[in-house]
Amino acid sequence: MTSTEILKKAQERAKSAGKRHAGDLTPEEAHALLREHPDTLLIDVRSHPELDFVGFIEGSKHIPWQNYPGMTANPDFDRQITETAKPDHLLLLLCRTGGRSLAAAEHLADLGYQHCYNILGGFEGKHDPQGQRGKVEGWKASGLPWKHK
Repeated sequence: MTSTEILKKAQERAKSAGKRHAGDLTPEEAHALLREHPDTLLIDVRSHPELDFVGFIEGSKHIPWQNYPGMTANPDFDRQITETAKPDHLLLLLCRTGGRSLAAAEHLADLGYQHCYNILGGFEGKHDPQGQRGKVEGWKASGLPWKHK
């Protein structure tokens, strides 16, 4: 599948769900875009402890949507984004399960960022029947590359 086809499919997913951001990507689609377009930015919106204890994707830019502890809104999010990306950059947003990255993508769309894509399932995805993450959906479950610090 070409990048154009991937983006079109992602746009259709988001539009059919009534979302404002550009689109929703599977982890595999996001990985393909990152490989084919080195200028694409992967923005990891998880908290600092999540990156430290769960892992991260090499080359991603870390801009937390919420701060730990308490998971309060990051008051510097808008400034950190504008220092990192322009409104016409292709941005792929990732969190633990896809909820915070969706909120961040919608927020950025409201700010005029035209190419914000949420990564479905996030880094770890939802729990499996044993209550563990990283096995059902998301970046890790897809077998894509990631690291521990």
